[in-house]
Amino acid sequence: MTTGSLFKVVFLFLVVLTILITLPYLLFKTEYYIYSNKIWAHRVNSLEKLKQTQEKYEGIELDLVFDISTNTFDVNHPPAKSIDLTLDEFLEHLNKHEIKGLWFDFKNLNKKNTEESFTRLDYLVKKHGIPPEKIIVESQQPEFLQMFNHSGFKTSYYLPSALNQLSEKKLKIKLSEIQNKIHLYPTTAISTNINDYIIIKEHFPSKVKYLWAIDKIYTTRVFKNYYQTQKVLRDPKVEVLLVRVNSKTGHR
Repeated sequence: MTTGSLFKVVFLFLVVLTILITLPYLLFKTEYYIYSNKIWAHRVNSLEKLKQTQEKYEGIELDLVFDISTNTFDVNHPPAKSIDLTLDEFLEHLNKHEIKGLWFDFKNLNKKNTEESFTRLDYLVKKHGIPPEKIIVESQQPEFLQMFNHSGFKTSYYLPSALNQLSEKKLKIKLSEIQNKIHLYPTTAISTNINDYIIIKEHFPSKVKYLWAIDKIYTTRVFKNYYQTQKVLRDPKVEVLLVRVNSKTGHR
């Protein structure tokens, strides 16, 4: 092998290696660009990640746990250890002019804390000048979202997961339960993993959908994920797609 050929091989190897190392940290995959208005960043649970994402995504999603004893929202996704970042502090660092939407995955909304958590959230959005219609409040318990729903917030029923793995009999039962909740406790939308998209599109075609696609970059499903993502983004009933954002700092 000549010196020139060896140089080309080494150069090509370094280029490929650089792409493989940096690819997980790219903020946007190529399939997202045409539909960038639907693409939001998933699990922005630190100020470092907020700084990285808020000027590059249409919206961001974060996880909230309400502490009724201190009347505060902790930005955290259990069982991860809390870093004592309150929603109040988080919103202090939010660029309200850049962000078009916020998605709050409310991890512990329940009968005991509904009124207190609503009052606190209503206070915080007014304090920080954020219109409630820019905010999605999501919970697995849609019966406790009604107060938020009636006050201008967008709300989403976080559906039971992994419907695609159920037997036909169990799926039928679960879909009936979901339909009953949707009827009794209306929300702005329903939300679930992209893997259940085909099922919820078939059974709840008229419902607005908020989805997430958070597979790792390197996966055997890479081509399947690409075409599934394209199909989802073309659906006018899918208004938001959360995507995985890897971060070297503040990733939690």
